[in-house]
Amino acid sequence: METTAYRRLRAGLTIAAIVTTGAISALFAGCVTVGPDFKQPDAKLENQWLESLPQTAQASPSNAAEWWSAFDDPVLTEFERLAYERNLSLQIAGLHIFEARAQLAISTRDLFVQQGSLSAGAARLDNSGIGPFPPEHLWTEHFRASASWELDFWGKYRRQIESDRAKLSVSEAAYDNALVSLFGDVANAYIDLRAQERRLDVAKQNLQSVQQTHAITRTQYRTGAASMLDVEQSATLVAETEAQIPPLEKARAQDRDTLAVLLADTPDSIEALLAGASAIPAAPAHIDVGIPRDLLRRRPDVRQAALNAAAQSALIGVQKAKLYPSLSLTGIFGMSSGEQHSLGPLDWGSKTFTLFSAGVTLPIFDRAQLQNAVRMQDAAFQEAIFDYQNTVFEAQREVEDAIASLRTSRTALEATERAADSSQRALKLATVQYKAGSTGFDSVLSASRSMLHDRDALAQNQGLVSLAAVSLYRSLGGGWQVAAGRPVVSEPVVSQMKERTNWGTLIDLPVPTVISSPDPSPVARQAGEPLEPKK
Repeated sequence: METTAYRRLRAGLTIAAIVTTGAISALFAGCVTVGPDFKQPDAKLENQWLESLPQTAQASPSNAAEWWSAFDDPVLTEFERLAYERNLSLQIAGLHIFEARAQLAISTRDLFVQQGSLSAGAARLDNSGIGPFPPEHLWTEHFRASASWELDFWGKYRRQIESDRAKLSVSEAAYDNALVSLFGDVANAYIDLRAQERRLDVAKQNLQSVQQTHAITRTQYRTGAASMLDVEQSATLVAETEAQIPPLEKARAQDRDTLAVLLADTPDSIEALLAGASAIPAAPAHIDVGIPRDLLRRRPDVRQAALNAAAQSALIGVQKAKLYPSLSLTGIFGMSSGEQHSLGPLDWGSKTFTLFSAGVTLPIFDRAQLQNAVRMQDAAFQEAIFDYQNTVFEAQREVEDAIASLRTSRTALEATERAADSSQRALKLATVQYKAGSTGFDSVLSASRSMLHDRDALAQNQGLVSLAAVSLYRSLGGGWQVAAGRPVVSEPVVSQMKERTNWGTLIDLPVPTVISSPDPSPVARQAGEPLEPKK
């Protein structure tokens, strides 16, 4: 029969158990995440581009993914393909994605038991004995398991996961930006090389022309129809034209060597791919420039800057959580056994022990340092916001500059074509009149120099128009879409890494597939995802 004291004790224990259970439940239910939640920073954008192309030049959209195909040059297309497959800087950018995936996996594990260990061992002690003391033999065995878990009550680990997830997206955006730069650099080097080749052809043709003029002048001198001054002036023009050829050959060699680096190949292999005459790739007649708001979706550097801000925002919460008390749970389980032989065998048997503890840690003496760490992260976050806004401004500037460059280059090309035709006709007329003796050599000399300048300027402007088109495609952020859903590191490299290290599934995941959306999102590679990154 229960006594009154016993019933009171049991009731008290029951109430204590209920209160304890409720307190623990409230503890986990009341977990909060300190620190700011990231929101898209404000950025000023034009409604329409201030600079514009003629209506005939922007009437139809372009293939932004493989924009180089619009130049209709098979060698350029092949170079872009080889660069995508081989370029080492792009491979390094892909490896940064692998690093970010591994770091995110590390952070995710912090939500569970952070520390744990197993230990087992045995020891034997032999004592030979001294005097009347007999020999002694001691044998012991032990096993111990321990685990420690800091509860993520204030969101320290969840904020770190949020930051590392954003950094993974940063690495993907950086990879996309490396693609944009790579495709632009290959096109620039190739087009400039073809422009240098065209200028070389023009320079050699000009050299033949001025050599013919020099021969005419010498003939005129022998017949007394020209002076030695005319001969020397024509010889000077020949030498000046010859001097134009070596710098052009040097520039072509530099472009070839640049392509060798971009394609991760040797210059002689690039030279073999360039074999055969080829004209300067003509810029496409139609380029769709879209509207400024499209930059938030198109340009990976804008997305990268926004994601950097998102990652930095989460780090404020990581540091702020360190200002609050932390709750840790620790458990230890162990077993030991042994036996001793001295005057007689003695078996100790086996023993077990367990320990469970819960502790709360509150920073006191280092609180000022932790507060300053929060301030440092907040300042870094504000810097990231300004960097994002500045990146948007830079993107708009680059597009405006590229549109203006393409428009003015085309206008200059049209004028240069007229000038080249006129100077060619002027030289023919001056030469005929000089032979007939109706004009002096000064007219021939002036016409020759105009013709040399205008023909070289024509070749230059043909190249500048195509280069301006490349700059426009590049400023619009075209090209990175070709990597959607494809491996970011070549298969041979992945195979080597798998042989060295167990990567699990982290190394096999492709870059996310791009989904087009009318609503641009600067922090999501998949257009249409929520603006704020996942937590």
